[in-house]
Amino acid sequence: MSRQAADPALANCSHGSMLVWTLVWMMASGTAVAQTGAGIGVGVGGGPGYEALQPLYGGETITAIIVMVEPPDAPGAERLDTTVRDALSLRPGDPWNPILGAAVRARLEARPDIRAIEFARREIGGGVERQLIVTVFPATVEASKPPRGLLVTGDPGDFPLLYRKGGRYLRVILNGGFGIYSDGNPWFDSPETFTRGNPLVVQPAEGAGTGSRASWAEAFVQIGVGGVTPVGGDDLYGFGALSGIGPGSVGRDIFRDDPRATFDLELAYAGLLYAPQDERHRFKVSAGRQNFTLNSGFLISQFGSQWNAGPRPGVYMSPRTAHDFAFLASGRLGDWSAQAFWLDPNENEPIESHTRVAGLNLRRQTTRRWALDGSLIYIPRSDTRYLAPDARPRLREGLWTVAGHAHRGARPGAPGAWLEAELAYQWHDDFPMAAWAGYAEAGWIARTTPWTPSISYRLSSFSGDDPDTSRYERFDTLYSGGLDQWLQGISINKVLTQANRRTHRVRLNLSPTPRLNLTFDVYKHTANEKNNLGANPALGTLASRDLGEEIQLTVRWALSQRLFLQGIAGIAFPGSAIEDATDGDAEPWNTAQLQLFWGF
Repeated sequence: MSRQAADPALANCSHGSMLVWTLVWMMASGTAVAQTGAGIGVGVGGGPGYEALQPLYGGETITAIIVMVEPPDAPGAERLDTTVRDALSLRPGDPWNPILGAAVRARLEARPDIRAIEFARREIGGGVERQLIVTVFPATVEASKPPRGLLVTGDPGDFPLLYRKGGRYLRVILNGGFGIYSDGNPWFDSPETFTRGNPLVVQPAEGAGTGSRASWAEAFVQIGVGGVTPVGGDDLYGFGALSGIGPGSVGRDIFRDDPRATFDLELAYAGLLYAPQDERHRFKVSAGRQNFTLNSGFLISQFGSQWNAGPRPGVYMSPRTAHDFAFLASGRLGDWSAQAFWLDPNENEPIESHTRVAGLNLRRQTTRRWALDGSLIYIPRSDTRYLAPDARPRLREGLWTVAGHAHRGARPGAPGAWLEAELAYQWHDDFPMAAWAGYAEAGWIARTTPWTPSISYRLSSFSGDDPDTSRYERFDTLYSGGLDQWLQGISINKVLTQANRRTHRVRLNLSPTPRLNLTFDVYKHTANEKNNLGANPALGTLASRDLGEEIQLTVRWALSQRLFLQGIAGIAFPGSAIEDATDGDAEPWNTAQLQLFWGF
């Protein structure tokens, strides 16, 4: 149910479109004290979401850059190809910066020989290869004047573009989605076991009364404005966005059955981008309510740092993704790039943990296919408590995490293998702690074969706490999340945490057409330790290391440039540990989900 849904289509983005997605996606008794394993449904806060419609988002690794001049026989086509590539100053293996894309578009469209620039992406093999497609429309005598926007022309056909002149853009942010969901045997047909005491249900003392079937519908709409403008010649740009979001839910979801609707502030940020022409030097700084994901979301995901459940509607659609506050600063010098971040995650107020996250990521693109990066993350403040058999008080505040990440992409345009691995280690200022987590993945994509099949295997492991040692060893998974990567099992993940878990994943991806993508996932979960305090209370002490298996199918279909359909079907089989927690009454948990997303 979480996002990270890779759009398999060539999702074009004309004039202001690129900008809106750039701006939308750059940027989710007494006071309760958050506690790991406090009975809250794990995995909530990552729904299918509407990222599927996003043509390009910050941090994607671009494996190929294709420039197309339309028409191909236009005078000066070769010269325009070179001009665009020089302005982008990208090479395969570089991460995509959407604000840089908006600035480059403004710069190029101000030239007298270019009428318009369109950015798009094409994903091959379910995200194994991400092509940046840049379409250039040369200026002509008949069509040399760009559109000026609804506020200037009064023409409804200009919507959602409000104003455009001299590299300045202002446009409406307007997108939304609708989904229907049906879960059979939710909570493995034992909701009282896994949700009793959960503050997200209507009657915490009784737990969620889902019965053997929960069926409901969710919808949301996001509306606002976003813009970008030169503020210092051709090298310095200001940008920002402001939007509200209104999700609603009706029917019985996995927590409650009361109809709910809210309208909240979603995006509210501003920033500056310094991007000299024809230079591989970049600097960007922004602050406010905005999105942030570190790499693939292994440690921090915009889908793992907010709550879309309980009184907040949208438990599966997960429309809210912005942090309550995020300060982001990033820069690039040649092959090196760095990003610093300060986050106040968006948490459900009744269980607000007051966690703050500070971090730094340093990255080097060593070759077209190899990239290496390292991260250092610190928690200067948090009320979240760690649980251990000795019952000693331990807080998340003071936690350090260091991680190293390596990625080798498949060879562009040909069959080949890709490799990826990451390893993280944690320690604490106030008590002995030694925890680790990591993963390794290998895959093969057959680009020249019909349906472009790819297959991969990934092993991930997050340490648990050995009660026989004096150190605390359970890995704190921070804000890990995302359907395509780190929501490891769309149903079983609701009763498990990533911590103290070893997961084998086999993935098969097929693309019958450029607009249709099929992803088959098989998961096998086991525990590293039988001591599982910090997880769902019903699974605090495990009778077995066998946690369960899950099979999942995700279908992504780009119906048009504006409409995207996503379907998910899965079944989770309880392992011996879950069977024991339910006194042998656990039944397989199946889910069927269908979502339609739209955007301007």
